[in-house]
Amino acid sequence: MKDITELIISFLGLLEAEGRLLRRNILRTLRMALLFALGLLFGAAALAFLVAALYKALSHVLHPVWVLCIMGATCACIAGGLLWMSLPGKKRTP
Repeated sequence: MKDITELIISFLGLLEAEGRLLRRNILRTLRMALLFALGLLFGAAALAFLVAALYKALSHVLHPVWVLCIMGATCACIAGGLLWMSLPGKKRTP
């Protein structure tokens, strides 16, 4: 009976330790996901400001039709680059 009691106590101690480790890993993962999402948000805002600044600068030099053509090509290049980076099977360095 004493062996079974020690086994149960050891099992519960191990279960408690695993629960703490799981909680710590979940919190770390959530923190990293939140920072990643914020980074994506600020990156998108930076790209939007960059495109707006390019439009404003070009509109002083060129006709608005040509500015819109250049901006369309720029946005298409940005979208193509983002899609190319998201392709699976590409080797990435850490």
